[in-house]
Amino acid sequence: MPRADPVLIFDLDGTILSRNSFPYWVRALLTGGGRGGLHARLSLSWQVQRLLLQRKLGGLGHDAFLREMQRLWQVTEDSTGKAAARLQSRLLRLVRANLRPVLKSVADLSVDSVLATAAAADYAEPLARELGFLNVLATPPAASTAQPCNRGQHKCDRVLAFLDNRGWEDRPRIFFNDHMDDVPLMQVSHAVCWFGGRKDMAAASKAAPNARFVPCRSLSAEEMRQMLAHLQLSLQTTHLAGSAPFAAARASTLS
Repeated sequence: MPRADPVLIFDLDGTILSRNSFPYWVRALLTGGGRGGLHARLSLSWQVQRLLLQRKLGGLGHDAFLREMQRLWQVTEDSTGKAAARLQSRLLRLVRANLRPVLKSVADLSVDSVLATAAAADYAEPLARELGFLNVLATPPAASTAQPCNRGQHKCDRVLAFLDNRGWEDRPRIFFNDHMDDVPLMQVSHAVCWFGGRKDMAAASKAAPNARFVPCRSLSAEEMRQMLAHLQLSLQTTHLAGSAPFAAARASTLS
């Protein structure tokens, strides 16, 4: 019998983490996380400030800015990884308390899961491994210029391709998310555990009418555990009954 237990798909910023990790990463570069002496650290800080000014003045888009940050990180991160270790420590303190039981299930391999984020793989992948994820889809390093940033429709396509490659394409999907950038992935999910604002949730539910939305930001850890167990059972039962509302959407997205 085909498996009907849901696959859990997680966003990072604003979902697993209560804040956006990007400013923390930029700050790690600004405060001189690179190798070398004072001159090298000041040079790094100056380059980051110049790029920030370009970004603020509108001369540099977000994706290009992210790519430049990746380039600087790869060139300047010290060989002992102290900057990366400090950044990871700071980000781990931002993990939502009510998601810790769910993340334990991820780390214990009690569920099949994937972390899909627009954050740079340079720091998102080590962070994800520390949280227990085996499967991580992030924005590739700057050297992979052929690959766009992992967001929007591209992120959705990568997740669906990953599920197909694993043989998980016909299982229910529960997406943990908080913002409208991921509407394409919400539209091919069976349920969305929502960590954003209620106004945005109303807009997202209109954009993805076939998905079941559950507001999760204010749940306790125990409430989250109970809610997810109920949601998993409900989706599994519905799936075994023969409901597959996203088969056509998946096929058109991957074609």
